[in-house]
Amino acid sequence: MNALANIEEPVGAAHQSREFSECDRCPITVKRILVPTDLSMESDRTIEYGLVLARRFSAHLTLLHVYKEGYAVKYLRGPHAADAVSEERMYFKNRLKSIVEGVRKFYVDCNAEFRDGQPCKEIVKTAKEQDADLMIISTHHYNWLTRLAYGCHAEEILRHAPCPLLILPAGY
Repeated sequence: MNALANIEEPVGAAHQSREFSECDRCPITVKRILVPTDLSMESDRTIEYGLVLARRFSAHLTLLHVYKEGYAVKYLRGPHAADAVSEERMYFKNRLKSIVEGVRKFYVDCNAEFRDGQPCKEIVKTAKEQDADLMIISTHHYNWLTRLAYGCHAEEILRHAPCPLLILPAGY
């Protein structure tokens, strides 16, 4: 985690004046933050934002990864095909566990959620089940053809999200 995770003091104009009570300065409550991650480098920044906001609001932080069987793995045939799927799935599960262990060094109220299925549907479903107060997602640097062929996950999540979203643009 970088310097963003080490911010301890409140920032912004609202925190300059000591005339406001704690409730006046922060009229919303955030108790549960959901951060879906595809475990890419682009998602690291999203996790950092989740960590900072969870610390600021004393909220529970959940990192979610939805495993979707890769196209190459989907078409494997033969006696070891099931092993390849199991190994790939276990790799992603262990990677998520490792990231959560790193986050817990900075903030202990954090857990991992690993699911199988269509990412957008599972992300929205998890947010509803956990009664998330905030979801933090990132976009990716997809070209227009990829976006046209596969759609944009952030856009679909935005349409169906049961809570407010913080969307970080790719490369931010």
